[in-house]
Order: sequence, then structure tokens, then C-alpha cells
Amino acid sequence: MNVILNKQPDKRRINVAMLMYLVLMILFYGIYVSLESDRIAQSQQWTSGGSISDQAIESMSQLGRWTSITESLFLVLFTLVMIMMITRYRSNVGRLLPFALWNVALFVGVGAFSLVGSQLTSMSVGNLAQPIFVPAFLLVALFIYVAWGIKKTWITCVRRL
Repeated sequence: MNVILNKQPDKRRINVAMLMYLVLMILFYGIYVSLESDRIAQSQQWTSGGSISDQAIESMSQLGRWTSITESLFLVLFTLVMIMMITRYRSNVGRLLPFALWNVALFVGVGAFSLVGSQLTSMSVGNLAQPIFVPAFLLVALFIYVAWGIKKTWITCVRRL
């Protein structure tokens, strides 16, 4: 929290905060993949067995809810941190670039894992990559905002000359 409140936080605290953020994002993604994998495995098991009991349907429904909650946590964490970063660095949007690049690396990693995971398991690429779809669009918007802010700053500097 000190990273957010201090006007000039040191680089070490920012790096620790970014590392904590990335670990939480990876943790939420890992939980999502685990729950989704269990849900699909149960679905395949029950559909091959014939009739499905009410208890099995409830269990599958509960797994679906937990999967959705975990996916939502991934999105909410990304969105909250992005809003905090934009608010903090609105006067110097260039400082948002490292945050955006770390997220690009995270999303590329998730995408690569999705491609490999879909080949090794019965899960589809879409199911594995689903948590990053909305954050990826928000990240594109962040890059547009950063580019606009840098261009605006550059034009202001040129006009002063």
C-alpha cells in the first residue's frame, strides 16, 4: 500500500509490488485452470456413464461457479491495479509502460501455456485462454492511452521550444 500512497516510492518497493501482483495473477490463473480441468473431466465422465444424478449436476454447477469466480478475480485484480496505476501516473503516463509490458509478458505466457496445454489435455485453447480475453482488450486500451499521453507530452515539449 505504501507504493500507492508515497509520491516517490523507491524502485525496490515498486518491483516487489509488481512481483506480488504477477504472483497473484498466476495463482488465480492456476486455480482457474485446475477448476476448469476438473469440471471438464467430471463432465466427460458423467456423459459417458449414461444418466446423471441430481447430485452430479449440483457438483458440476458448483465447479462452474468457482471457475467463474476465479476468472472474475483475475479480471478484477487486473482492472483494479490498472486503475490504480493510471490514477497514480496520470501526470507521467510513460511510467505506465513497464506495467503494460509486464502484462503483455504475462498474457503471452498464458497464451503459450494455453496452446501447449490444449495439446496435452482435453481442454480447448479457448477454455485455457478465457481469463485473458477481457484484460487483453483493456491492455490494448492502456497502450493507446500511454501512446496518446506520450504524444501529448512530446507535442507540449516541442511547442515550448
